[in-house]
Amino acid sequence: MNSKFYLFLALLLCGLRMSAQESVFFAPDPANARWSYIEQDAAGNPVAEIFYSVDRMSGDAVNGSVRLRLQRVKSSSPQDTLKSVVFYRFKDGEYMVDMGAIFEEEVLGEIIDSATKDDGDQISEEKKDEAVRKMQSQIKISGEIRGIPRYPKVGKLPDYEFQMKFSIVNMKVSGEQRKISRVEKLSTPAGTFDCFVLEETITTRAMMQKDVEKTISWYAHGIGLVKEASYDKDGNLQSSTVLNRINW
Repeated sequence: MNSKFYLFLALLLCGLRMSAQESVFFAPDPANARWSYIEQDAAGNPVAEIFYSVDRMSGDAVNGSVRLRLQRVKSSSPQDTLKSVVFYRFKDGEYMVDMGAIFEEEVLGEIIDSATKDDGDQISEEKKDEAVRKMQSQIKISGEIRGIPRYPKVGKLPDYEFQMKFSIVNMKVSGEQRKISRVEKLSTPAGTFDCFVLEETITTRAMMQKDVEKTISWYAHGIGLVKEASYDKDGNLQSSTVLNRINW
């Protein structure tokens, strides 16, 4: 075989490796993604099941954003159901919460529609647009809430700080002492996964209140969050969420 063939083979293998790397991200396949978690109290008793599904996605899981539908069903009273939307963002493959998306025009409009519907009122599009603009003028956001990088390594991760001001409300969220502590297998009702374990201390300050908790989160490529456990400042387990089902 001549040198041109070996060059072609090397380029092909390189391309295959790059293609495989591009498919590595911490999220389910958005084409058919549907998954749920069991929320548990400190004693391990089920409190609720939380269902997620992809509502809309732009870009991809390397650089893009996704809007998820959330439905939380209480274990003690299934008729007591909370419906909402949540937003995530991918920045160079890092999976993180997108707080800014909550205050976009479309989302604020949906919130106003929902509030007026619950009150039995109707609001014109003109008045709704005016209310949205007024709300947006009062909102100031800085920083970001960091997640897990696309290719984690055991060791320290950058800290972060996110701040939001809305009218008289001032909220600050800080993530500190962040690290990937280990890689391990974790078994859940949804299966067994190879996970990266993210540990961090999250401090939330809002309305003259301060809350400090340590979280340990297990993430798997192609899945996202598999489990999360929250502890108080004294190290006592407060609650946990565990992946229950995926793409059923």
